[in-house]
Amino acid sequence: MDKRFGFVLKGIALAVGSWIGMGSAQAAVTIPAIGGGASVSVFQNDIDVTPAWLPEPGAAVRIVVNDANGVPLATQPPITLVAPVPPPYNFSNGANPFVARQTTSAYPGICTNFGSPTDLSPDFTLAGNVLTATDCGGMAVIKAGGFTFVLPQDSNANGIADIWEARFGGNLSPVEDTDTGPVVNLSIGDGISNFDEYRGFMVSGQHVRTDPRQKDLFVHMVNPQCGQSTDVSLFAGPNPVVRGAELFSTVNSLISGSQVHALNFLPGAANTAPGTEWVDNFVSFTVANGITLTAGGAASDRQININAVYPVLDTTTNTTIQKGVRIIECLDASKTSPLGLAGANGTPNGGAGYAILYTQRIVNYITSLLGGTLQYSNFVNGQWTTPVQFYFDPNAGTSLPIDGAFLKSKAVQYYLAMEIGHSIKLTPAVEGTKSTTYGYHHAPGTGTNLDQTFNRIVKGANNTFYIPSLYGSNDQANFKLKN
Repeated sequence: MDKRFGFVLKGIALAVGSWIGMGSAQAAVTIPAIGGGASVSVFQNDIDVTPAWLPEPGAAVRIVVNDANGVPLATQPPITLVAPVPPPYNFSNGANPFVARQTTSAYPGICTNFGSPTDLSPDFTLAGNVLTATDCGGMAVIKAGGFTFVLPQDSNANGIADIWEARFGGNLSPVEDTDTGPVVNLSIGDGISNFDEYRGFMVSGQHVRTDPRQKDLFVHMVNPQCGQSTDVSLFAGPNPVVRGAELFSTVNSLISGSQVHALNFLPGAANTAPGTEWVDNFVSFTVANGITLTAGGAASDRQININAVYPVLDTTTNTTIQKGVRIIECLDASKTSPLGLAGANGTPNGGAGYAILYTQRIVNYITSLLGGTLQYSNFVNGQWTTPVQFYFDPNAGTSLPIDGAFLKSKAVQYYLAMEIGHSIKLTPAVEGTKSTTYGYHHAPGTGTNLDQTFNRIVKGANNTFYIPSLYGSNDQANFKLKN
């Protein structure tokens, strides 16, 4: 998609009051890149957002030129946009031709994962004094009143806006990739440079800038396979087995914050296929034939950094392609097991990077275990919680009894987290005892998403399901995205 066309998101959601004092006679300002004696301010919906403004594709702002004291000029001078330096562009070793030549940027595509890499159109358009971003992290260079301004302000000229850099310590190297995992260890980095994390990603239709201090895992659920073309996902429809965004709630425990990103995911609806927010060469999956990709599609399939300005070299695979994990929902119920499968090659780049979730088998399995007074427990702070017979349903706004639908939801989330864990090899070694093997799992009852299975205890009338919902510290320590 050409960036010159009107790609529109919701716009910028800013807590402006926390950044600037309202009602000031002087505007918040951006100083000129060359010289002094003037400044510009950025307004959105008539609110001064200068200190907090970052470009969002499709969002427009109004530029106001001020005098040396930050007071808007009574007569606004004409504003011009400095056109990008023409291609080809060389970004090797941290070079940025747009910064060096002080021109508006024309980065490939729209976001790090979104848009065509051959789209090198300008990252901004200007109509009068209205500046509209067409890129997720572009740099606008404007001339006004004889001065040159870089927007958003970039004092150290590294291509990353001051306001974003300041959130993470300031003065970031645009080419570095030093993210740590949930547990700090030697497996640093996630295959995405600081600049490309600043530019950000399109995640289920929303622009997300990621934290350069923490690894980012990208996942994508494809439409149901293994059945008829009319089959409906168990995650869609009026009564999904897992409600909305809860699908990935257990997976999110892998990394603190929101560093697991579900691409092309619309809660309660069929998922987009093919996915437009990564390189998607998936065709189909069947139990008999496995995964089919487009011809020659394995090398780039699942790539999430197609528009990386500073791609990071993986020294094991000798490639700069960084990939995510594909989850395939299979509705086959001709067998009772397995309930899930995964390609376990250590990282998404390791050659597999997929997880199969047999949702109908999981639902049938839970159905076969129901009966009596149902109870539920999960593992929190090193121990199993006291079993409960009720849970609070935010959709109903009240407490409801534990029932089959609730347990099926928890089981699907657990098995999904387990298979994603296998696809990135969180349990790198076979575990067990002299007489028992758990494979690449922990023993049942250990309390993590990598347990071989969940436990169920029937005692009298009580039928208690002990279903994990978190990853253990060892699992988190084994998390890596680069080989």
